[in-house]
Parts: sequence; structure tokens; C-alpha cells
Amino acid sequence: MVSQEKNPWGIGRILSFKKTIQLDRRLLVNLVDEYKNGSLSWDEFSSTVKEAHAYRVGSPSRRVVIPDRPKEEDYFYSNPHECLQLLDEPL
Repeated sequence: MVSQEKNPWGIGRILSFKKTIQLDRRLLVNLVDEYKNGSLSWDEFSSTVKEAHAYRVGSPSRRVVIPDRPKEEDYFYSNPHECLQLLDEPL
């Protein structure tokens, strides 16, 4: 691993862009419980997780605002859609 002190461009420059996975936490908790109980094999667990998260990778999207429960909203820093400038907007 390269030290940040010797890397003036940041770690993202070295590792290149990595897409973020938006986890379905409720599904994962249920699947892990089933796997630990023995009612789900590793292959079934693995394929179900891959299928469930196939389309939950990478692109920015609007955060869901929940007025009464702000702690259940997506974290701003994990999905900064509001900060991105649209292509048709002037600088």
C-alpha cells in the first residue's frame, strides 16, 4: 500500500474509480440469519446476494428524504447527487 504522505494525488488515483454498492440491509440481515441457521447453503446465499444487488451499483441518485426519520435517510457523503452539476447547466 502506498503511503498518503508519498502520494500527492490521493489514493483514488492509484486504485482508480471503484463503484459504490448501495446495500439492501434488511435483505442481507435476513439472508445471514438463514445462512447461520443452516436453512440456506453458501451457494444459495451467494447467488441471492448477487441477484439482489445487481442493479444497486454505482450511479448517483436522489436521496430519499424521510421528514420524520432523518437517521434512516441515505448518508449524504455516500451519494452526493445534490453536489453534482447537471450537464445542461451552465458553470
